Amino acid sequence: MSHEIAKKKLTCQVPLFHGMDDLILDNICDRLRPLVLSSGEKVIREGDPVQRMVFILQGKLRSTQPLTKGVVATCMLGAGSFLGDELLSWCLRRPFVDRLPASSATFECVEAAQAFCLGAPDLRFITEHFRYNFANEKLKRTARYYSSNWRTWAAVNIQLAWRRYRARTSADLAAPPLVGGPDDGDRRLRHYAAMFMSLRPHDHLE
Repeated sequence: MSHEIAKKKLTCQVPLFHGMDDLILDNICDRLRPLVLSSGEKVIREGDPVQRMVFILQGKLRSTQPLTKGVVATCMLGAGSFLGDELLSWCLRRPFVDRLPASSATFECVEAAQAFCLGAPDLRFITEHFRYNFANEKLKRTARYYSSNWRTWAAVNIQLAWRRYRARTSADLAAPPLVGGPDDGDRRLRHYAAMFMSLRPHDHLE
């Protein structure tokens, strides 16, 4: 695929790159690699080191992440979404740590997909040379909206807020049974809320 075609696909189909200037896009496109995924293919498993960011052009992927016993957070990713944003935080963290971050979820292709991928060394090169551009507030908001980590984090915090609301307004009603009891359920939710807070992809931009 030619540089110009890759650049056009990236800017048209992946909102994360909307509004980036040509110099950054040219450097990114020089390092992108096309990726074709088959239905049922595991892209990365939870706990594995994240070695690349993947930007989906078409098709669907599903992320799954166990939260508590019998409870799994699921998120669907389609065209314009991406995975591997832990790698972006890793590149921008100061002081820099050589060890690659671990994936927070398992990603599986559920509908044949086409994508671009950007390896860890290439992403580090881009963020080191254009660090200021990645501090852009619009880019951060877009990254959060399309990040599966952020969506799961939001779902966990909404669930926790709902439990607290019910506890305040319906203290006299018995709570639904939870493994380990209600206190254990809230404790686990607080734990996962804190965990997802730590996964914000742009904590280290300032």
